[in-house]
Amino acid sequence: MTKKQEITYHIIFWLLFFAMDVFAEIVLQGFTKFNLRDLEFTILQVSLFYLVYSFIAPKTIPQKKWGLLFLGLIFSLLYFAGIRYLLEEVILYTITGEHNYYPNSRKPLFYIFDNSYYAIRIFLLSLIFYFVKYQFSINQKISELSLGKKQAELQVLKSQLSPHFLFNTLNSFYADALVVDEKLSDDILKLSEMLRYITYENEGEYVLLKDEIHFINNYINLFQRRFSNQLFIKTSFPDQVGSEKIPALLLIHFVENAFKHGILNQSEKPVNILLKIDKNQLHFKVENYFKSQENYDESGIGYKNIEQRLALLFGKNYSLEHFSKDDRYFVNLQFPLK
Repeated sequence: MTKKQEITYHIIFWLLFFAMDVFAEIVLQGFTKFNLRDLEFTILQVSLFYLVYSFIAPKTIPQKKWGLLFLGLIFSLLYFAGIRYLLEEVILYTITGEHNYYPNSRKPLFYIFDNSYYAIRIFLLSLIFYFVKYQFSINQKISELSLGKKQAELQVLKSQLSPHFLFNTLNSFYADALVVDEKLSDDILKLSEMLRYITYENEGEYVLLKDEIHFINNYINLFQRRFSNQLFIKTSFPDQVGSEKIPALLLIHFVENAFKHGILNQSEKPVNILLKIDKNQLHFKVENYFKSQENYDESGIGYKNIEQRLALLFGKNYSLEHFSKDDRYFVNLQFPLK
């Protein structure tokens, strides 16, 4: 729902809302009139509606804080009765010399009770409007996630040439290499596992953290093999990982970026990769040196896609920092485990 659509729906609602009040007044009294008291009452209803719609509901409903929502209802009753009393029985009385309520009706408990009908009506209408907006937002995020996943799958399919053929061929190479070179056969097996993981294992939005760590380790080992173990990479992963899940193929982006742009062959400038779990939060850090003339694309489309995906999955409940300082590049990522 765009902002323009939201404003349009609200205008239509208020036109219908006040038209029904006018119609009811005509039916009951045979006529209608508009005065200062009607104006302040209208403003009061609108102010309560948007107090609930813009502040109370967003702070309670998404987080399922039903106790706070109930307190919001109590506050709304007091707010409506208190502001109305101030406007009608103090300010307007000073201007017109007339009270809207009789003396006995102006006692606090009765006054709040008598105004509760109007306050609860506006409170519930505001909640309904917010629920519709919130549900629409959730459905839109689900659609965006689904579309993004489909686009990623399409991109993977475009880069694949008959996965079954590749797997069967690699398995054949693996069987032949066992006789010739055990290290070579291990590398072929790791490559086959990586292709299978990319193609089949991460079909869902989430994968097991231990599978993602295994995939990263295979990636690092193959990189080491490619450069005859002359690369200096330090890793720190948890010894024991349970059934925690994370978004598929999320972490490999940062590892790949470090290998693509970083200095890998100097022992005094190793690539550091750290992953730890703390209070059901995943902390992932990558630090690497890079050449001063290297164009380290820290604001490229890769990071934009990653941040968009994180925002869709976790809302504001994540943290991603990536920046360069001197000749080093840092990535700090944190998000909740599933």
